[in-house]
Amino acid sequence: MVTDSEAEDRRIRRTKKNMQNAFILLLNEKDYHRITVTDIVTSADYNRTTFYRHYQDKETLVHDLIHSILEDLTESFRFPYKNKKWLTVDSLSSSNVIIFYHILDNINFYQLWKDSEGIPGFQSQFINTLIQLHKNDISNYANQELDMDDELFITYRAYGVWGLIINWIKSDFQIPVEDMTNQLIKILNYHPVSKYKLNNY
Repeated sequence: MVTDSEAEDRRIRRTKKNMQNAFILLLNEKDYHRITVTDIVTSADYNRTTFYRHYQDKETLVHDLIHSILEDLTESFRFPYKNKKWLTVDSLSSSNVIIFYHILDNINFYQLWKDSEGIPGFQSQFINTLIQLHKNDISNYANQELDMDDELFITYRAYGVWGLIINWIKSDFQIPVEDMTNQLIKILNYHPVSKYKLNNY
C-alpha cells in the first residue's frame, strides 16, 4: 500500500519532471538566457506559486535537471563493471556497454546540442564527469610501459567519447545504437599502428 508520504514524493517528482521537460522544449524555441520562469510555468501548465514551491529560480531547475542527467550517465558508464573487480576491455559486448542507450533515453535533452550549445556549460560537466569516473573507478588506466600520463590519456578518452556522441546527434542518430556501441568497443580495443600511409595533399 502506498503511503501518503510516498504519494506526495511521487507527485513532487512528477511536477519537477514536467517543468524540466517544459524547459527542454522551450530550449528548442528560445535561447537559454531568454527563457523565463513565466515561460516555463506557462509551457508546463502550472502557476508561479507551484514553481517556487520546488525551485528558487530557473538556475536551480537547470541544476536539478543536469544533476539527474549526469547521475544517469554515471550509472550507464559503470554498468559494464558493476559489482566487478576487473574490467576486461576485450570482453566488452554491446549488451553491457549502454552509454548510447543513455543518450536515447534522454534524446530530447541531448538533441539540443545538434545546432547549438544547448545549456551553457553542460559539455564541460559531461566531460568532467567522465574524467572523474575514470580517475575514481579505474586504476592503472594508461599504458605504463610507454610511460603514458594518466591525466592526459583519460582526458583524450573523455573528449573522444563526447565527440562520438556529438557526431551521432548531429547525424540525427542515423547509425543504429547497436552499431554505435560496437564501434565504441572496437575503438577502445584499437591499438595504433606504428606508421601510417599518407595521402597526397
